[in-house]
Amino acid sequence: MSVPTAMSYWTWRDVDPTTHPFDPAPVRAIADACVIVGGDRGAIEENIDRALIATYGMWAAGWRWAASEPGCGGLVRAWCCAADSLLQPREPRVRSIEMVVAAVADWRAVLEQLSILFAEMRAANASAEQAATRLLPLVVERTECNDVWYATYATVLSWYLESTGLGDASIRAAIRQAIDGRFGSWIEPDEYVTGDVLRAVGVAVEKAAQTEIVPRDALTEWLLHRDEPILHIQTNGVRLPVTRDAHRHWIDSIDEARDARRAAGMRAALDACRLSARSGEPLSFEVLASWQQLVLGIDAADFRTTQAFAKGGRERYAIANDTKQRFVAALADANAAEPAPTIRAARVYLDVCFFHPFADGNARAARLALDHVLTRAGLALHHVEPVFVVSRETDRRAVWNLASVIDHLAGPPRE
Repeated sequence: MSVPTAMSYWTWRDVDPTTHPFDPAPVRAIADACVIVGGDRGAIEENIDRALIATYGMWAAGWRWAASEPGCGGLVRAWCCAADSLLQPREPRVRSIEMVVAAVADWRAVLEQLSILFAEMRAANASAEQAATRLLPLVVERTECNDVWYATYATVLSWYLESTGLGDASIRAAIRQAIDGRFGSWIEPDEYVTGDVLRAVGVAVEKAAQTEIVPRDALTEWLLHRDEPILHIQTNGVRLPVTRDAHRHWIDSIDEARDARRAAGMRAALDACRLSARSGEPLSFEVLASWQQLVLGIDAADFRTTQAFAKGGRERYAIANDTKQRFVAALADANAAEPAPTIRAARVYLDVCFFHPFADGNARAARLALDHVLTRAGLALHHVEPVFVVSRETDRRAVWNLASVIDHLAGPPRE
């Protein structure tokens, strides 16, 4: 997983320490089990990452968001990379273990520092320009202005604005546009450029926040990039057995809290989905529709005949004469032998989200389609929140980023 790339797509909800509890004790045990003298350092780092994610959730992957690694510009100063931070010559094995412990602690400390700072700025009703001014020295200090540090700055600023309720993609785009080309790698920004950029950020965010929302045609955007080649996501780490059924736990907790009937429908649909996958039945519209009948408690689930809207009217899903036909073909792709199941699972999840085939319950249908692909491949997820609650984009990296998250959360279910 490329942590810098993935982090730029993460939201504050993904990493907010107030909603992601942390017991530091398992970190040392994980490092002790994974750091093997004579082992491949890249594989060791990958195994540590997978074990941390399996234990804590996807937020923990930020432990290697290094400030010192070229191309990262990250916030973690206690880690560089596998080659420089693990099993150095003439250093005892315990030194590598301590490096891992320090990196995770450093990442968690950054998140907690940001959480406190965000709360202070919210209490003071800090504007975008004021927040940008206060966050800049923090990011400069943590990253030491290393390679692409300004992307990290844009991410952190967007996290703050999200915590205030301004989490729309247009806000993130406005921040990136205001900063783009103004700061440089390895160079601390001078006072003149800094003042100009901070003012530009404030103006851009204010304009984006006040602009009337015009629904974006998410399906058309998705279809522009859906069939572009995706680099095969292949890691050299070990997949840890999944000891808890995270999807069912989500149903029993989150869905149940919303509506007991909703949860009952999803349990029945999940059972049918997995029975289908384990029998080798391919995913099809008819199969997906049969699960949707269970989800919604209806007699028939037909493909929609009009355009649809979601996310408070911010997204529109177009309808054309061939929309259903294209969706049927998209579902067929999920049954192919290639690419890797994590990529196919990510793509079919986004297919259901953006084709929006049903009048209601499409997010649940997307969960079931993803579960079917993974179950058929002999995989399950350690955690589902990073997949189920994140608002997905339609750009050319959408599949790669979601697939990389799924890949790091996936493992064989323990019977």
